[in-house]
Amino acid sequence: MQAQEDGEPAAGRKDGLPKGAPKRAGIRSVLIRAGLAAAIFYLFLYFINGDSPQVAAGFAIVMGIIMIPLGMLLDRVAHRMAVRRWQKQTGGR
Repeated sequence: MQAQEDGEPAAGRKDGLPKGAPKRAGIRSVLIRAGLAAAIFYLFLYFINGDSPQVAAGFAIVMGIIMIPLGMLLDRVAHRMAVRRWQKQTGGR
């Protein structure tokens, strides 16, 4: 009864999984990883490949934009695998 008063479903969390289940990564972590990947890609293009700063920045921005949905997809797949592994370990609660 306490869980329903707190706004959480009877399962324990807002996503419907029990309290001990692995949590899904948020959009903030996806954006941080996309930004880091874009920054590393920029440095690679500028210093190692020898591109101009404008060209390197353009490609890095496009790469960062592409990494956002890709990162969300990879997080979703990793979360599903972690939940399945957790369910096997705990007996499928």
